[in-house]
Amino acid sequence: MNKTTKVIQFEVIRSLKKPSFWIAAILIPVGFAIYIGIAALVGYNASEAIEAGTDTTNLKLGLYDESRYIKNQSFINANEQEQKLEIFDKKDAGITAVKEKQIDVFYYISKDFKDNKTVEIYTKPDEISLTDDYSVPIRTLLEASAISNVEGIDYAIIKNVVNYSTTTYDASDDHIIDASEQIQKIIGPAVALACFYILMVVLGNRLTASMVEEKENRISELILTSIKPTSLIIGKIISLMIVGIIQLIVLVIPVLVLYKIALNANVFPEWLQLSFDAISIAQYILLLLVSYFLFTSMCVIIGVISPTAKDANSYSGVVVISVILPIFFINVFMPSSTDTLTYVLSYFPPSAPIALMLRGVFNNLPTWEFWLGFADITIVGILCSKLATHIFCKNAIEFTPKVNFKRLFKTPRKQWKK
Repeated sequence: MNKTTKVIQFEVIRSLKKPSFWIAAILIPVGFAIYIGIAALVGYNASEAIEAGTDTTNLKLGLYDESRYIKNQSFINANEQEQKLEIFDKKDAGITAVKEKQIDVFYYISKDFKDNKTVEIYTKPDEISLTDDYSVPIRTLLEASAISNVEGIDYAIIKNVVNYSTTTYDASDDHIIDASEQIQKIIGPAVALACFYILMVVLGNRLTASMVEEKENRISELILTSIKPTSLIIGKIISLMIVGIIQLIVLVIPVLVLYKIALNANVFPEWLQLSFDAISIAQYILLLLVSYFLFTSMCVIIGVISPTAKDANSYSGVVVISVILPIFFINVFMPSSTDTLTYVLSYFPPSAPIALMLRGVFNNLPTWEFWLGFADITIVGILCSKLATHIFCKNAIEFTPKVNFKRLFKTPRKQWKK
């Protein structure tokens, strides 16, 4: 146990001393913040450009409605001012007015408008812009004319402006669940899923490389003269988990701080000001820990069987794909479509973590199934760590360019340093 503790201490301190660790830990949230800021700015500028393109306040508009469908000759523009259209009695006259710059936009509605449902728009701008939308005024006039032809309730249904009030009862009893309570139930699995995915993305390569680097540098021969393989492997797994959790905390703290600031500033609506379910969060923290333990153990297995980091990266792709497999079948985790594949993915060890988290997000995971899946992941994680130790005993000082799978499962060498 003392040797294992020393391995953990050495690996954690070595990782924390690396500038790359802190650069990655800081750059990821900063990168996300910059990305969100740029996306928001681009979206804002695009919306401004589109809004500017639809502003017809300073434009002269003309209309010839041969079908006589439009009832009004004016509309409320973007500046909430009444804007009138110049009425023409011939289509050619309107087009000529556009060409001679007497008006900016001319609308023509043919006599068979009810059949062809087409409005012709003619314009001659000084500069062509993709954001210019000259159909806004005529759409406004057409909608106003359509409203006059139908009842108010008919128009509300067609425009989808009807309000819907939903009352949801809890499955275990008859008390009413509001929106905040529904969100509260998915906080635990959603946060666990996000954290697990971040750990895989940020630390996936590091987990496999940590075991290969000693073999590539021929250090494993020296290490095994002073420490048992079991202590080394367990120490590696635990230290990698600690480093991952530290990096995850570095990522999560800024998010919590921003959330707190937003709450104090009343940025979020009332139903997003949540009270957390401590029991649910505690359950999914445990699930996150054992899931990360399983993932780390599988990555360590890849590390101990691979002769080089290049081979380890190739094999680790198989592990990652098997873990994220449920994402490709996300529809089967919805309550309305639960089938055999749902349970296969939920209890197949590599895919079980994300499958259980997704079922928790969709509120489709009974308590007994949660703990059954938790036990399944824990047991397989322990077996994987033992398998990693067994393979390491056979492959620790194997430097051949290819993986010899036949030799991996033979009886390991018995005489190591005690």
